[in-house]
Amino acid sequence: MLKKEFLSINELSEYIGIKPKTLYSWVAKGVIPHYRILGLIRFERHEIDNWLQSFHQTDENFINKRINEIEDEFSL
Repeated sequence: MLKKEFLSINELSEYIGIKPKTLYSWVAKGVIPHYRILGLIRFERHEIDNWLQSFHQTDENFINKRINEIEDEFSL
């Protein structure tokens, strides 16, 4: 069975280098995956890692995105 590792706001703040105030805002807006456990906000490390990975852009992704933008702009 996979052991879940939960992080607090302060632990996640240190882990990803985001201010706690920003994390609270993201939680309120539902931007970041989180759990509310009897009023406490917790983050599962594996879910956060996957969430962060979704923002990773490779050069190929950037090039394909730019090509699509150019095609849309010039109706190619």
